[in-house]
Parts: sequence; structure tokens; C-alpha cells
Amino acid sequence: MTEKTEISSTTQVFLDIFDITNNVVVLKNGTVSIVLLISAMNFGLLAEQEQDSVIYSYAALLNSLNFPIQIVINSKTKDATAYLRLLEIQAQQTPSQAKRDLIQRYQTFVGQLIKERNVLDKKFYVVIPALPIEVGMMTPQTLLPGKQAPQITQEQKAAVIEKGIGILEPRRDHLIAQFNRIGLYARQLATQEIIEIFYNNYNPEAYEGQQITDSQNYTTAVVNAGTVTPPIASQTSIETTTPAMPQPTEPPTTTAPALEETTAQTPTEQTQPAPAEENEVKIAETNKASAKDPNLAISPVILPKTNTAVTNTPATTRPTAPAPTAMPPVAEL
Repeated sequence: MTEKTEISSTTQVFLDIFDITNNVVVLKNGTVSIVLLISAMNFGLLAEQEQDSVIYSYAALLNSLNFPIQIVINSKTKDATAYLRLLEIQAQQTPSQAKRDLIQRYQTFVGQLIKERNVLDKKFYVVIPALPIEVGMMTPQTLLPGKQAPQITQEQKAAVIEKGIGILEPRRDHLIAQFNRIGLYARQLATQEIIEIFYNNYNPEAYEGQQITDSQNYTTAVVNAGTVTPPIASQTSIETTTPAMPQPTEPPTTTAPALEETTAQTPTEQTQPAPAEENEVKIAETNKASAKDPNLAISPVILPKTNTAVTNTPATTRPTAPAPTAMPPVAEL
């Protein structure tokens, strides 16, 4: 019976790529490279003088180089998945049934043409590298026989990328200008485009119809090997149930008895009549005046004595308006 060996490595061990970031490719030996995408030209349709002009311009480009470059021609089967999906969306949004039928027929024709004719898509790339000795990864001692080239680390990556970009930007601008003289359009590839190129090259049969996720959504740059954890069922027999700790009970809250609403007793404002002594003084004065002037006849009015007892009413009731007082009649002159 053979024992199963645990897998402790991943495919990253066998690749030379250390990281793809900031629109550059960083290799494990410290090489930093940028990739240019070059447009194509139908050289056979040009006139003889135009062909000679293109050849001389290309020769001038090669003679102007003082750094190495790599030219890559990538041929792959044309992926028309996005185009077929666009035709399907247009067919669904078209209100006319006749136009919808034409779009569906054209979609079927394009799909069969891609399968039968094996249409190829060719792309032309130019790779501009900055060597490890240029970015400071290699020293003269590492060039001696028997010395192993150093490997880049995560601590050195930021410094190597910064120095490599400073070296590669002038070379990039020079190449773009030289390709423009020939009549070719060149541009630098972004990080996501470089990732798709490497994925398609390492997975030629699995990339068709797939959409690669944006690199900004990646949580880690390297896939680490993991160990197989035992099933949960085997752990349940070991687990012991511990009794639940009693939760401390809060003391009962006693509610204070409802206080009886005590309403302040406010006396009702009442007008008290004038005292009886004042009434008698007024009567005496009128009698004296009538004795001097017989024509003045005054009928004295004695106000009845009222009980001045105060009644207590609750404060919640609205106080009553004061009762009007009876005024004595004015004497007629």
C-alpha cells in the first residue's frame, strides 16, 4: 500500500512570472518588461515604392535600437462569443419581426463560419525588457561561475518596478515613434490585457467563451496549496457538550405605588360686599344732605349681607368668572 504524498506546491513554482502589476511584467530573476501591441499592415497590397519605403523604415528602426526587444506573433482562433451575444441582444430589442429574422439568420451564419473555416486572429506584440543588472538585482559577484542568480522578494518588488519603469518609458516612446514612421499604430498593454495573454497561452483550450475577472478584484497574487481537513462527522464524536452557564438573574424591579393625584385647592374668587358700617355712614351723610335741601330725595339702599364662606374647588377645573356686583343707583339731582 503506497502512502499518499501531500501536494505542497502550485503551478506558480514552474512559471517565471513573479507578478503582473502597474502595466509591467516582473519575472523572478528581477527582469521588468512592458508589452506593446502593434497594428498590422497588408504588405502585399502596397505598391513597389511603398513596399521599399516600409522596408527602409523598418531597417532604420532596427538600427536605432541600443537595447534588446522581443517580437511575438500570437495566432489563435477567432473568439466571436461577444459579437454573437451582441447580435442576440439586438434581435431581442428589434420591434420588427422581419428584421429580427434577418439578424437571427446572420447570427447563425457567423457561428457556422467560425466553426467550419477556423478563422484565426493574429496579434503582433513587442516586448521591451529591463535586465536584472539594469534594475540592480545582479551584482558582479553573482556573475561568477557557481553563483546562483538572486530571486526577487516582495520587499524588493516596489523598488525594482519603480526603477524598471524609469528605464522602460524612454524606450517605449522611442519605439512608438519609429512604428509611426512605418505607418503602424503601437500602444502599451494594461495589466488586465497582459494577464489575459498569459492565460490564453497557458490554457489554449479553456479560454474560449470565458471572461477573465478584473485583476483589481483578486484577493491574493499567488494561490497557496491547502491541506485537506477531516470531515465534520469525525469531530462530532469528540466534542463534549458543556452545560450552559446560568445567566445571572436581574433583581425584580419593584414598581412604586401610584401616587394619588392631589389637586391643590384654590379658593374661588368672589367679590365681597362692602361692610355694613360703611353703608350706615353713607346713609347718615345722605340724611344730612336731604335735611339741608328738601328737594333732594335719596332712597338709601342697604346691600344685603352675604355669606363670605370660601368654597374649595379642584385646580383642574377652570376658575369661574367673578359674579357682577350690584352698584347702588345714582341719586337724582
